[in-house]
Amino acid sequence: MNPNEFSQSLTARFLKRLSDAIFSHPRWFIWPQFALMAVAIGYTFYALQFITSRDALVGAEKEYHRIYQNFRKEFPVQDELVVVVESENQERNRQFIERLGSKLQAETNLFASVFFKADIDTLGRKALLFLPEDDLVQLRDTIKDFQPVLQQFAKANNLAALFNTVNTEFRTALKRPQSEGEALVGALPALERIVAQANDSLTRPGAPPSPGVMSLFAEGAEAERQMYLTFNNGRVFLLTTQARKENLTSEAVDRLRQLLAQTQVEVPGANIGLTGEPVLEVDEMAQSQKDTTLATIVALVMVAIIFIYGYNETGRPLKATLVLLVGLAYTMGYTTLTVQHLNILTITFVPILIGLAIDFGVHLITRYEEELRHGRSEQSAMELAMVNTGLGIFTGAFTTAGAFFAMGFSDFKGIQEMGVICGGGMLVCLAAMMSLLPALLLRGRQNTLDHTLGAALDQRASRDSNRRARLENTWLQRPKLVVALTLGLTALDRKSTRLNSSHDQIS
Repeated sequence: MNPNEFSQSLTARFLKRLSDAIFSHPRWFIWPQFALMAVAIGYTFYALQFITSRDALVGAEKEYHRIYQNFRKEFPVQDELVVVVESENQERNRQFIERLGSKLQAETNLFASVFFKADIDTLGRKALLFLPEDDLVQLRDTIKDFQPVLQQFAKANNLAALFNTVNTEFRTALKRPQSEGEALVGALPALERIVAQANDSLTRPGAPPSPGVMSLFAEGAEAERQMYLTFNNGRVFLLTTQARKENLTSEAVDRLRQLLAQTQVEVPGANIGLTGEPVLEVDEMAQSQKDTTLATIVALVMVAIIFIYGYNETGRPLKATLVLLVGLAYTMGYTTLTVQHLNILTITFVPILIGLAIDFGVHLITRYEEELRHGRSEQSAMELAMVNTGLGIFTGAFTTAGAFFAMGFSDFKGIQEMGVICGGGMLVCLAAMMSLLPALLLRGRQNTLDHTLGAALDQRASRDSNRRARLENTWLQRPKLVVALTLGLTALDRKSTRLNSSHDQIS
């Protein structure tokens, strides 16, 4: 091969030496890259994180965001996970909230600050300071009136002991002072409510909660409702909790959903909802992962189908698609090494790279086939393709990567990370396409077909080219008509946009 056929630039000399090395030792460029692909995938699964918080999209240099982050650092409180329980039956709502609350309080590795009722344990030693003065007076009078009975009932630690105590109190009531008998009679409505709550608990599966202590006081059900976070006169009950740590948010949300499902089996008949900013962020990331995976699969399939249809063969297009997968695996490893995480925006980079990086393979394969059909040897055809066409591929890849890297100067952190990931991804996909793909192209039956059927294939390609040329001439020979149609369609589109905007404003 005459070296004067190639540009004498540094890039051209590098590509020529790379072509010679690939032709001499193709296995050196195949198996190590598949091994590196496996390492990149393993490293990604082990170390790549998915950040659901929207804070990951905003640059830390922004003053308002820096102030907010300093606030969160000084007051490290996680956003709340909120459970909403709704039904017509207040006791059913209480049963659900109590059972779920006890489950969450037991899993201290994931959940903190479980709050669903304003009892003494939740509000601490000064809880009575939160009550209105009238309620305190009524509570004092109730305890004073029921004191003889309460002292006896306080000794019971289960329902059997409670019933034995009640029976004993009634049998001995006549032998006691009248005041104690009146206190026992006055406690009957409260005892009836406790028995009803206990009976409702025992008819359900799972560990039953204790009957409400506030049933002893005031108006029973109304006092009970006031203990809990309720709305709409007890129709809606709330429970709030937080993930123990920010990096446990996703795991906490998943576990909370499992516990909700378990509790729904124990207490059916209520409408259950889970909300809160962490839940929305986790769901957004999950939906983004699902949509991106689907888009990636569709993009890969469409790229392969179009490639196969356009070239009337399967071997080389599938090889290019395989190399594209290798490049994407490299990109995931590169992302894990540099950015270390993905957020709801940067997770969409894979379909973008599929559409851009496959062009490297298209150009390389096209030139390689062309040279083979002109009678050149595999080595010569690969050399010409890699050097002459490779210069254009390199230029296009580096200019596109440079445009992506320029996004790194943005103030928006999500855009910065997208630029770093896509820019680096373009370069690592280029490395795979210019090293692994040539080694795979040297193998295959299509090389023999291109040599033996080169003239016939060129003739068919010429006919296809003539048809495309005639189609292109239909508008290239009528520039005024094309310009007029374009302007007309643009005017119609703008008019339609204005009409829709006016309609929306009127609505």
